[in-house]
Amino acid sequence: MEVRSTTLANSGADKIVEKLKEISGGKILDVGTGYGGFIGFLKQALKSFDSFVGIDLNEEELKKAEKEYGTIANFKKMNAEKLDFPDKTFDIVSIASSLHHLEKPEKVLREIFRVVKPQGYLIIQEMYSDLTQTKAQLSTLKAHHFGAKIDTMLGEYHRETYTKEEIKKMLNILKTEELEIFDSTRYPKCLFCEDKDLCDNPMDETLIKSEIKYLRSSLEKISDYPDYEQLEKEAKKLERDLRKNGSTDASILFILARRN
Repeated sequence: MEVRSTTLANSGADKIVEKLKEISGGKILDVGTGYGGFIGFLKQALKSFDSFVGIDLNEEELKKAEKEYGTIANFKKMNAEKLDFPDKTFDIVSIASSLHHLEKPEKVLREIFRVVKPQGYLIIQEMYSDLTQTKAQLSTLKAHHFGAKIDTMLGEYHRETYTKEEIKKMLNILKTEELEIFDSTRYPKCLFCEDKDLCDNPMDETLIKSEIKYLRSSLEKISDYPDYEQLEKEAKKLERDLRKNGSTDASILFILARRN
């Protein structure tokens, strides 16, 4: 079983950005935009762009996005299963780190592909759960899955992350012959981060503490639930794994699907 390097220089993230630097973005829609982070990345990575629109159902996240990126993007509360846009509206539609938050991902993919112009792009970025990753990545992935379990208990749809093959299988619904799939052990946004060298060391205390903070904040959400003690034991085991193995984000697939 081959386990690939997670150092940024050897991750494959540079190939993603090299490709994006060739693309003039035009009018761009970011689906499941959250606080707008992927818009910030595309702004830096694309050759050029005309405008951004970000949509999400979380009003609090949209307020953060407006504060951070309101000068370059318009943000709207909207359900991705039923987009309030005509066919063939956007040059690029992106969806990042969101497929595992969608109850009907295939329906959303069909809907967002509907609003892509001919010769335009659908960009998908999604972490995957395959075991061919470092111990630090798998420890972080398990912590993420713990958070998903807590969110599910609270009534929010948040499943564990998909495997590479499961993600690729979803793409079969897209009517396109032009499909590029990049497999990277690091997020391409890391190339623009001031602290990009920090994450080359999974045993860095800042990274480990950040992931443990995520675990504990997830646990706090269900402090009055009957299963709390059992989940607390699970969280403590995950903490020990993080301290032993370190913390590194899971690998991702970065997909460019061009509409015919």
